[in-house]
Amino acid sequence: MMSVLYDNRDIYKEIVLDLPFREGIGIITHSEAKTHPNVRLINTPTWTTLPSGLMTIGLTGASSEYLEADAADTANLDFTTGDYSIGVWIKWTAGVQSQIIIGRYEVNVTGWEIYLDVSGGLNTVSQRHSHVSLAPNTNSNCYSTGWTPATWFLLGISRIGGDLYPVHHRNGVPLTMSYEASGMLDADSCNQDLVIGARYSKDANFYTGLMWRPRVWPKALTAEDWVTLYELEKGWFA
Repeated sequence: MMSVLYDNRDIYKEIVLDLPFREGIGIITHSEAKTHPNVRLINTPTWTTLPSGLMTIGLTGASSEYLEADAADTANLDFTTGDYSIGVWIKWTAGVQSQIIIGRYEVNVTGWEIYLDVSGGLNTVSQRHSHVSLAPNTNSNCYSTGWTPATWFLLGISRIGGDLYPVHHRNGVPLTMSYEASGMLDADSCNQDLVIGARYSKDANFYTGLMWRPRVWPKALTAEDWVTLYELEKGWFA
C-alpha cells in the first residue's frame, strides 16, 4: 500500500508552519511544512510528555519562556488582505492577563496576534490586527469565550480575506463571536519576528501552560477541516 505523503493531504496543502514538537530535547524545534523556519526555544521551555506519549511544550510564564523565529524566515506569515488560518492545542493556566499564544506583529502598528485573556469573568481568545495606516483606528479585534483553564482544547481560527468577521473554532465547533463595529480590518504588512508564548517585544504577556502543534496556513480552513483535525488528534488528550 502506498503511503500518503504529508503535504498531499488536502488539509496540509499550502501549510507554512507546523510544529509537532517531536524532538523532546534541545533548543530548536522543526516545522513539518515545506518552509522550514528556524524556531528557537528561549529560556528553556519544558519538553513535557503526556500519558499518551505525545510530546508537548510547557511554558511557566514567570520564567520569560517563549519560542521565536526570525522575521526573514517567516515572511510567508505576513498576512494582510488575504486568507489565513491558525490552529494549536492549548491547556493554559489563568493568572497573568493577556497571554500571547502566537503573533507576528507590533501592537497598534502592523501584523496579527492571538492571545488569551480574562475579562469581566470571561475566559477569552482574542484576535487582533494592527494597522497604523488606518490611524486613529490603529487596531481591530474580535474574541470568543469559554476557554476554560486547565483543559485541553483545539483552537482553530479561520479568516477569509475581505471578510470582516473571522470565526474561531473550539474542538471543531464554530463559536459565537464578538466583533467591534468596524469588524476585523486588514492588518498592515509586518516585519517582526514570529513569537509564540510572549509579546512581540519578548518581555511581557507570557503564556502559561502547555501547548502542542502550532500551525499556520495562508488559506481559510473550513468548518469541516477543523472537525477533521479534532477527530484525528483528540485521542492524544484523552
